[in-house]
Amino acid sequence: MENNTILENIDLIQFVSKRPAMFSIDNVESFFIFFKGYSIGKSDSVVHDFFDSFRDFIHEKYAEDGLKDIDPERIIRLYSANDGHSLELLRILIEEFMER
Repeated sequence: MENNTILENIDLIQFVSKRPAMFSIDNVESFFIFFKGYSIGKSDSVVHDFFDSFRDFIHEKYAEDGLKDIDPERIIRLYSANDGHSLELLRILIEEFMER
């Protein structure tokens, strides 16, 4: 049963990353806020654990000295030209993370 819940949450993360406008998400910061609220409301650590691992992945991928203590959404924003690009980069990074 727990494995099914994990897959449902991961599927939701991927679904929202591919169709953010359906959830009124227009930038990377809104995406992370959406899932912080979702994980609090659901009282489920799966989403929290996913984003902890994703944060580690982002810090490994962008391993620059000045970025060690910065939130992943800020790092993605740093490498994005605008809101739309920040969501596109986020989607690409989530897909890359999921392939690992």
